[in-house]
Amino acid sequence: MKNRLPYIASFCALISAAPNAHTAPDSDNDVFTLSIDELMEVTVEARKVKENALTIPVSISVISEQFLRERNLNTLLEAAYFIPNIDVTTVGENSGCTHCANITIRGIGQVDPLPTVDPSVGLYLDGVYYARSPGGIFDLYDVRQIEVLRGPQGAIFGKNTIGGAVTLYTHDPAPDTFADGEVTFGAFQRRDARLRANVALNESLTSRFTFTHLNRDGFVKRANGELEGGQDEWAATAKFRHQINPILTVQLSLDQRRINSGSAPSILAAKNDQADLLVLYNDLVTQSGITEPYPALQIFDDAHQSAALGTNFNTLDQSGALLSLEWQTPQRWQLKSLTAYREFYATYGRDFDNNPAVIGDTQDFQRQFQFSQELHISGSNLDDRMQWLVGLFHFDESIKHLTDLVFIGGLYQALENVPGPLDGSPLSNPTSIGGPGNPLNIGLDIDSGFDNQVEIQSTAIFTHTKYALTEDWAFHLGGRLTFEDKMQQVQSDADNADVILIDRTYQTEGQNNGGPITRSWRVFSPQGGIEYHLNEKQFVYLSASRGFKSGGFNGIPNSPTSAQPFDPEYLTAYELGYKATLLDDTLQLSLAAFDMQHKAMQLRGGQSTDAGLEIFIDNVGETSIQGIEASFEALPAHDWRIAGNLSYTDAQFDSVGTATQVTTDSKLMRSPRWTAALGIRYHWANANLSAPMKIGLDWAFRSKTYNDVFNTELGAQGSFALVNARISHALTKQLEIALFVRNLMDKRILIGGNDFTEVFGVAEHYLAPPREWGLSLKYEF
Repeated sequence: MKNRLPYIASFCALISAAPNAHTAPDSDNDVFTLSIDELMEVTVEARKVKENALTIPVSISVISEQFLRERNLNTLLEAAYFIPNIDVTTVGENSGCTHCANITIRGIGQVDPLPTVDPSVGLYLDGVYYARSPGGIFDLYDVRQIEVLRGPQGAIFGKNTIGGAVTLYTHDPAPDTFADGEVTFGAFQRRDARLRANVALNESLTSRFTFTHLNRDGFVKRANGELEGGQDEWAATAKFRHQINPILTVQLSLDQRRINSGSAPSILAAKNDQADLLVLYNDLVTQSGITEPYPALQIFDDAHQSAALGTNFNTLDQSGALLSLEWQTPQRWQLKSLTAYREFYATYGRDFDNNPAVIGDTQDFQRQFQFSQELHISGSNLDDRMQWLVGLFHFDESIKHLTDLVFIGGLYQALENVPGPLDGSPLSNPTSIGGPGNPLNIGLDIDSGFDNQVEIQSTAIFTHTKYALTEDWAFHLGGRLTFEDKMQQVQSDADNADVILIDRTYQTEGQNNGGPITRSWRVFSPQGGIEYHLNEKQFVYLSASRGFKSGGFNGIPNSPTSAQPFDPEYLTAYELGYKATLLDDTLQLSLAAFDMQHKAMQLRGGQSTDAGLEIFIDNVGETSIQGIEASFEALPAHDWRIAGNLSYTDAQFDSVGTATQVTTDSKLMRSPRWTAALGIRYHWANANLSAPMKIGLDWAFRSKTYNDVFNTELGAQGSFALVNARISHALTKQLEIALFVRNLMDKRILIGGNDFTEVFGVAEHYLAPPREWGLSLKYEF
């Protein structure tokens, strides 16, 4: 069921050198000829200005294009296993979605794709905020690098988020003309094609185009022969860059993407034919004779077999446009403007019970439009002792969301068809369910529809300043002031009873329903820190920040009481970090510690009324989260490169108030205590080979993870290790061949799970792919 979360520190994980965006695509050749400083010279824009990732006091992981290519990582979902302290799933709150990005960092996340609740971790593409999770998982082709920032982001970033931000940067058009393409064949009839071309139209106007088509069969087979877990997707992008003069650049970016695939791969993990609602339904239909009782649920020994016959779809139609402007003023100021429009129409649904019986079926339809404008100006004084930035951000969003939930679809009709209330009370004054026209039957009409329309406007001003007190000491200060307005129109109904449960929409003549639900907030978020450089190769920093996650609305209310807004939640974070280059410049090491206090968490709470217990979202939770992170990159020998990371997170609830789904003993969802990764790269040179053979082996570890808020063992993923391998060889200067295997040990890995065996009789597992192999051919024209 859709039961729809002092010292901090940083650091980058598994940093690799990114190919130069202004050269042909063969620039990712031999990194083993580089020193560790050259290898780790990664420029980031985490603070809205270009800086070396290894010299900034920010908790950041940088994943380069080369890192992704060496490991055949095509989506953020695949890459997350190798980044410390981040968890990504597509099926948050058991939606069955395949393209939704639900991200958790350091125990802070929001896994519900409902648009009435904002994400805790922001997702950005080329600086543009992705407000909703649908469409957030996409192919990483032509992505220059990924920056993962941890902790509150508000003083220097577009939208306020408390858990962190994931920013993806694609390549800009280069001054040269070149093209390349790649085809991949593999397990499950995989047939992928990727093409890109960079075209210099003249000395000042350049362009870049990409096209991808991804196709593969699913790996979970249904009883009717349909498959789940497949992919049918295409995407295209176009960029045009005009260097108007040496100090002014304008760029237009366009993208379009379409998906038409099946539901996320799921199976019935466990069953209970004596579940409460199954027994009630079977007893009622036996009494009334209106239909046959549910047969025994089917479960299989085959880990990739399902008896489902119901809903099986995922579609997406997504597009966007970005106009960016960069201007270097005569006063040495840099002005940057990002004007963006995005929209999508997304659908996703699944057969909850994985059986022919209609015990559970969910369907979602989202239509979203967003406009954003960001403007920031940065600069420094003449001696560069002070660096500053001032920014403005405005965001407008409109969302239409329809949800259809069917659980025990015939239960209401069965209640209506028995002679009277089940406890024998008179039908004129019933004290129990049962009997035609009994108003108490409506409470068990769990075939419900929810129609939400949400309007959001957010405006903010932010600033950040760094000042060098001496050659060794520096401090930085920042802050953000946000003004946010939200409005929800919502109508929900019990479909079989044909009863409107709640109507909070614009009033029509003669109605008095209260109208739309509106709320406004104004929040200031400060940030500051200090750094000390022990020498040219080592420094430490200490920082503190406070961020907030916007308030919102209950997206699945079933009564006027449960249709109420909730306020923002707040996070105060402290970081202590250390970064160093050691062992004659052959090792980069980063150590970090963090402590976070999470207040006014948005949890599902309960309130007793005359109608019974009303469930709604309320600001009732508090958690404390502490942990450590470490990462390294090393060149132990000329032909070897090793990178790794390790993180530990201890998160606990300090208070849960009136929350109904958690206790102070509960563990945070999708927050493993330990994460780790290790990657080894080796270049094998042989006189018989025209070029060295590149060999890579990668290992990732996650400790036990709870996939549902109830912390059920049936829905949990136990500790596991993931192993990937890749071998590539350049046959010619233009042609490279690569063979790769993912999940080499064929581990059974869950991307989601739940346990409703007591009520609905089913426990559901969403599966990551089993072992799969692939063969890629890349050609540079």
